[in-house]
Amino acid sequence: MLRMVSGFGLGCLLVVAVGCGQRNDGFTYQPVSGTVTVDGEPAAGLTVAFVPQGTALNSGRPSSAVTDETGRYEAKTLDGKQGAAIGEHLVSISSEKMDQETRQIIEPETIPSRYNKQSTLRFTVPDEGTDAANFELTTKKR
Repeated sequence: MLRMVSGFGLGCLLVVAVGCGQRNDGFTYQPVSGTVTVDGEPAAGLTVAFVPQGTALNSGRPSSAVTDETGRYEAKTLDGKQGAAIGEHLVSISSEKMDQETRQIIEPETIPSRYNKQSTLRFTVPDEGTDAANFELTTKKR
């Protein structure tokens, strides 16, 4: 019985959190899409994450997407809002996959850390959005 109550309480909390997240947060989000290549080839299955720079109170929500077989992606916020907040973002691109239940890595990282854990990639989302947020990654240092 305690499990059901705890689960019910958690469910209510998630409904409230999702409901709050879907309200207008005061930030403007514009469509952001592009392609990712690795060593000149389209890269499928990579997670592209846009993290607004600044404090959480004045920068907007993070956005992400997974690249398709042509390396193409379209960013969305976690609550499904299309695009990314206008302004500067730190960008992380990763191939690592994790089991959400066990938190075990099921596919190790194959993208150099300079593009994810130690990323210095930046992208500024323009006022009108863009379909040219392209990233050309290399596996060898230049």
